[in-house]
Amino acid sequence: MPAMQPSARLERATVALEDRVILRAIDLEVAPGITVLRGPNGAGKTTALRALAGLLPLLRGAREVAGELLYLGHRPQLLHGLSVRENLAFFMAFRGRGGDAAAAIARWGLAADADRPVERLSVGQRRRAALARLDAEPCDVIVLDEPFAELDQEGVGLVREALNAAVARGAAVLIASHAHPEIDRDAVRVYSIHDGALAGA
Repeated sequence: MPAMQPSARLERATVALEDRVILRAIDLEVAPGITVLRGPNGAGKTTALRALAGLLPLLRGAREVAGELLYLGHRPQLLHGLSVRENLAFFMAFRGRGGDAAAAIARWGLAADADRPVERLSVGQRRRAALARLDAEPCDVIVLDEPFAELDQEGVGLVREALNAAVARGAAVLIASHAHPEIDRDAVRVYSIHDGALAGA
C-alpha cells in the first residue's frame, strides 16, 4: 500500500530560542490519521508543535501545511471575559466557518456553564471548553499539546471520541503527550524526540 501524502511537514527544521538551538534539523511528517510525538520534558515537543503551527520562526528548513490548521496548546487558548459560548462563536467567526457550537457545548458537558466567563470555570472545565474547538472548528490539520492534561476519565474518553471523529473525516492529527500510551496503537506513526533531535518509529 503506498504511503499517504503528508498533510503537514517540517523539513530539516531548526529552531533557536534566546540563542539556544531547541530543534536540530528535524524532519516531521503528519499524514491523515494520528501521529504521536513522545519525549521527556524539555526535549523539544512543544517547540516542534509550535513550529509546525507557524507560531515560531524557523532558523533553517521549511514548513508546509495543506489546508487549515488548529493548534491547541497545553494551556487553554480561550479569551478571558468571554463565556464558553462566546469563545466558540468568536473562533468560528474568525475562521469564517465552523461546526455546531451548541452541539459542541453539549457534547463536552458544558451546557450548564456555557454562559459563564471562562476564567470562572474550573481547570478541567476550561480544558473541556478549549477542546470543544475540535468540534466547533473542524480543520484539516490538528495539533494538540498534552490534550489529556487536567481531564477526568470521562474527559479523556471525549478526547478519544473527538480524535476518532476527526480521523474519520480525513484530518491529520499530531499529538504530543506524556501519557496514554494506548493512543500509539492507533497511530500511523510515532516519533520520539530527545535533545531536539527526532527519531521515527
